[in-house]
Amino acid sequence: MTGPPVIIPTHSRRDLLEHAVASCTGCVVVVDDSPNGMAPIPGVTWLRTRGAEGFARAVNRGLAHTSTEGNRCAVILNDDARLDPGCGEHLEACWETRGGIGGPVLRDATGAVQSAGFRLRWWGRLRAETRVPERLAEVDAVSGACMVLGTTWRFDPAYTHGMEDIALCRRVWLAGGSVWVTPDASCHHVGGATVSTRSASAQRNA
Repeated sequence: MTGPPVIIPTHSRRDLLEHAVASCTGCVVVVDDSPNGMAPIPGVTWLRTRGAEGFARAVNRGLAHTSTEGNRCAVILNDDARLDPGCGEHLEACWETRGGIGGPVLRDATGAVQSAGFRLRWWGRLRAETRVPERLAEVDAVSGACMVLGTTWRFDPAYTHGMEDIALCRRVWLAGGSVWVTPDASCHHVGGATVSTRSASAQRNA
């Protein structure tokens, strides 16, 4: 059984990218946003931006491609993350019944829970849930490090890097869609290759 299409935006991190690609079981679409471009990885669909356009524009390019290929949903995966066995397939199955936008439990390199979704306070403070729910649960947002969504959605390119995933989850919710996390799917997020949500840029976006 093959999983859903997986879109991986990348920016000059070939070492981590190869591990991310290897964790996928279905069609993989890499969007190369590196300033000078990288040599394509054999066996994957390789798209190229103009370089350094940012996460939102790179993912949107991948979503447009998978949509024209007839796919109703796709998994977004950071190049510093790896799907655990069965993660993509389970996310796709949940999306088919739940819709909206969803994510797995994110774990760090040690296996500790990094996030099981996010809660957004009314004044704007974002808090990661580290307690894994017993069953599929509604949350305020899920991380763009690994999420499943319909291919008709697009990230807001006004967010240069940081909080674009939270903004999209908010738009999905405001449109009447469900935002959820499932404990039956997990993904390891190495971290360190993307901008921290604590950075000055991410805080400005927030």
